[in-house]
Amino acid sequence: MSLVKRLALGLSLLAAPTGLLASAEAQTLRIGIQAPPSTMDPHWLLNLSNTGALRNIFDTLVARDPSMALKPGLAESWRVVDDTTWEFKLRPGVRFHDGSPLTSADVAASFARVPNVPGNPNPYTIYLAGVTGVEVVDDLTFRVRTSGPTPNLPTNLTQIFIVPRSVADLGNAEFNSGRAVIGTGPFRLENWRANDPLVLRRNETWWGGNVPWQTVSMTPIPNDAARVGALLAGDVDFINNVPLQDAERIRGDSRVALFAGPSIYAVNIYPDVERDDAPGIDAGGRNPMKDVRVRSAMSLALNREGIARTILEGFADPTDQPVPPFIFGAVADRPVPAADLAAARALLAEAGWGQGFGLNLFCSPNRTPRICQAAAAAWTRIGIRTTVEVVPQATFLPRRNRRDYGVFVTVFGSLTGETSYLIGSQLHRRGVVTGLGALNFTGAGTPEMDALIQRARGTLDNAERSRQLAALVRQASDEALIIGVGILRSVNAGKAGLTFEARADEEVQAVAIRPR
Repeated sequence: MSLVKRLALGLSLLAAPTGLLASAEAQTLRIGIQAPPSTMDPHWLLNLSNTGALRNIFDTLVARDPSMALKPGLAESWRVVDDTTWEFKLRPGVRFHDGSPLTSADVAASFARVPNVPGNPNPYTIYLAGVTGVEVVDDLTFRVRTSGPTPNLPTNLTQIFIVPRSVADLGNAEFNSGRAVIGTGPFRLENWRANDPLVLRRNETWWGGNVPWQTVSMTPIPNDAARVGALLAGDVDFINNVPLQDAERIRGDSRVALFAGPSIYAVNIYPDVERDDAPGIDAGGRNPMKDVRVRSAMSLALNREGIARTILEGFADPTDQPVPPFIFGAVADRPVPAADLAAARALLAEAGWGQGFGLNLFCSPNRTPRICQAAAAAWTRIGIRTTVEVVPQATFLPRRNRRDYGVFVTVFGSLTGETSYLIGSQLHRRGVVTGLGALNFTGAGTPEMDALIQRARGTLDNAERSRQLAALVRQASDEALIIGVGILRSVNAGKAGLTFEARADEEVQAVAIRPR
């Protein structure tokens, strides 16, 4: 079915008058989404398009506010019992869409299902790392046993959806057919097929309070221009991922409103700091980026304010740390370094590279090519002769995983809303501790840094863990192990009669889109 036919089908299902909003009587919300969910299975294929859609149907034990701060979800409280035990208290009175009450046994069954969905291409098991079992104390109390101190367990549980034990033994096919799609969330599944509109119906007994829409349609419109056009034509009420070149036009149109805010997604530059033969480096068989002075020169050459203001249309916040400054464990008050080409040239000369060298900058196609061009121009001005290679999306990650890049640029999201995700996966050495260093494709890390990372990940005191993580972020930024460029902003738009607070995780939760 073509995109046009799918869009027409989704809109015909929920036909409503055009104008500022669908009629109050219809209580219908029509959303145009960039990327559709590929499954209705809440434990299958972890990615943003799936979690963002499924969070309208399923709930988690711990929730996040728009700025990624933790708040109670299905669990109304939690506490540390000892170094290997957490105790959770469930919210009383919660019922699944089929009317059955939520109990601790459902939580235990959900946890058990996560690692046991056959053929799962990207499972949610990372969020249950260290969990060894669930002990049911009573219907509303359970204990999670872990293999050691696991201070970020509540954070990780924001990604584990809870299903009733009656469907926990069913597979991906039963969920995709709709048979097993039973959650506790604000909406029930009405209709879905892959790449067609996801149609939801209000859960009248949702524990979270008033649900403003009787029906929600989430229609895939992957083309940016078509998505903006659908909003301006009145064919949809809300769209996500507004293309930056259209943001000002939308802001200036009285019929619609722009909803923007900081996101967890950072544009980062990753230099290989380990190999002499790093691909794309033309420096006589050596790798200048192994020297912190060269990496610092590359960082100092960047005009981050200009990139945020001009290339990213003002919808980014400049920074040189690789994580958003507002998340747990970041450096909240770190100043943004101004571009200083003279100081950058001096650092290169001090490192013995005053004559410069050649560099091929490998670039992800997602939101970064113009940033890569700006970096290449800045580095060329200080003597690092830089060309840019934009790698197609289908091959960018496989090539990165093979370490085909000497230096690359991509967007990274701190999906857990805290810094240990990046630090543990990208700055810990690979192959030292199971599960750590999995995304370290630059050779960063030392035994000393590994020890600090492991210590922080095992510190249960929140204030002390935040201090330890911030020290690691500061070290990574000072040594330009990862060169932060800017934090992207989450940009959405809707009709003028709506309100919405943009979420840092860029999820579209229909219950949060409300009439003014």
